[in-house]
Amino acid sequence: MNKSDKRNLYEQTLINAGYRMTEQRRLLCDYLSGLQTHPTAYDIFGSLAKQHPDISRATVYNTLNTLKELGAIVELSFAGDQSRYETDPTPHINMICLRCHSVTDYDLSTHTQSLINNVKENVDFEPLTVRVEFVGFCADCRNQRKNEIHQQWLDQQNQANQS
Repeated sequence: MNKSDKRNLYEQTLINAGYRMTEQRRLLCDYLSGLQTHPTAYDIFGSLAKQHPDISRATVYNTLNTLKELGAIVELSFAGDQSRYETDPTPHINMICLRCHSVTDYDLSTHTQSLINNVKENVDFEPLTVRVEFVGFCADCRNQRKNEIHQQWLDQQNQANQS
């Protein structure tokens, strides 16, 4: 989905729910539509406030919550960490690292569309989107952990040699 389509989705979602399209909401919808990352509400407000210092924190947080409740964006929550927002409404897989909490998208549109069609035909349920998460460790964190284990082994060897 391109930026214009995403912006229209967010704006129409708010309008259809009875919200006025204020300049601040329009700025937020435009900002969200250009994202390829999974930002926190704090990140979003901070980025917008740099360019638009008059933007209200409450408007940003409330609009994000409304878009989430209406299904236009998805909140990704991690234990003990700030929630992040998924702004890509197309079916894909989120790969979430347990260590650094990075979120990477992986496109499997042909498989996810097949899953949606299967559910429609066999379960009498109308899915709006598919949310699939793979939870594990990214390559950077795996390599960092290997280095930490290696360093622990070296430290143990040095302690044994000093004894």
